[in-house]
Amino acid sequence: MLPLIHPEELANSFPIHSSPLVEYIRLGLENRALPLTSGQPSLDAMDVDLISRCSARGIAENPRALLYGSNRGLGALRQQVLAWQASLGIAPREATEAHIMMTLGSQYGFHLLCQAMLQGGDPVAFDAPCYPDTWCTLLRHRARLVPIPVDQDGMDLDRLEEHLRTKGPVKMVYTILNHQNPSGCSMSPQRQARLMDLADRYRFLVAVDDPYRLLDLDPVDRNCRAEIPQLGFETGLVVYLGSFSKILSPGIRLGWLMGHPSLVEGLAKLQEMTMISLPAADSALALQFLKEGHMGPQLERVRSFLRVRRQALAEGLSSQGLTFHSPKGGCFLNLPVEGASEVALRLVKDKKVATVPERAFWPNVEGARDSFLRLSYSWCSPEELKEAAERIGETLREMDLA
Repeated sequence: MLPLIHPEELANSFPIHSSPLVEYIRLGLENRALPLTSGQPSLDAMDVDLISRCSARGIAENPRALLYGSNRGLGALRQQVLAWQASLGIAPREATEAHIMMTLGSQYGFHLLCQAMLQGGDPVAFDAPCYPDTWCTLLRHRARLVPIPVDQDGMDLDRLEEHLRTKGPVKMVYTILNHQNPSGCSMSPQRQARLMDLADRYRFLVAVDDPYRLLDLDPVDRNCRAEIPQLGFETGLVVYLGSFSKILSPGIRLGWLMGHPSLVEGLAKLQEMTMISLPAADSALALQFLKEGHMGPQLERVRSFLRVRRQALAEGLSSQGLTFHSPKGGCFLNLPVEGASEVALRLVKDKKVATVPERAFWPNVEGARDSFLRLSYSWCSPEELKEAAERIGETLREMDLA
């Protein structure tokens, strides 16, 4: 007879790590606080009527999408995404359909990559601080965490190279390339070139997550040929993760992955084993939206929406005499404050303003910091953001931190 295992005991054996970011979002909801936590776009940033029409037309014009489909995603959608990314200079000219697959969002694409590549104890380097679902995924796949600090130009490659030289190779390096979450930094072209040189020398895979690439809010001088994924694409050592979540809708669980054809083929087979094929409605909607040429106007809509709200939050913080870091794009401002976790708890409970402290973006490692609040401006109205800034100023003065 098999021994009985108590469900609680079984659940506790799962290698599951809850995201601290989700805990702060939940805390904000429980306290009915102004939400400066999540980076998802507000419904006001979406043309809901247009999205609804595209969804209906997409299914009507592609009824076969309602059947089981390709493990790489709808073929016509892959073609549209590749053409769109190439028109922006992101996808290399050499890229073909063999280089791309659709995924259930970029986060799921990263999960597939970890599932395919990692064995227990494999070292993976990543931005620190970092979007917590990344290192939670790494922990779930029993990777050995190698956090590498970031500065204004992205991952500190001196620190990465020092680790490679003194402690041995890593299996993979993960970085958010543009307007990094939570720091807001973007990796400079010089560092991108150096990162690919290190990848070639030490033979590791570079996983580039780029959900904010199309959310430049200030002018950014770009030379796509000198940037990943075009840079280093021919080596086969780059996997590029893109997403519709920040630019169209987070509820459309759809992203894409570009990489070497052999790797894409393997990941597509793994995706088929775990979910057969992608959701029909999401794929048909995205295909129709791209095919009808709506993405350009939608991007301008989202950028304009974010600029107005970034300005409102910045003006509100400035009126309180507070100094903050404002990246050139993305969804977040950072407010420097030591002991940010304590401030975040005071804010959400006493002032009904939900924020996320830096500590939530660090795993439990030596050197974890807690020196800023990440403030999202993608959800609240301009008036709410100014009110939130006033309450933040009051709290910091009450705590003798301003």
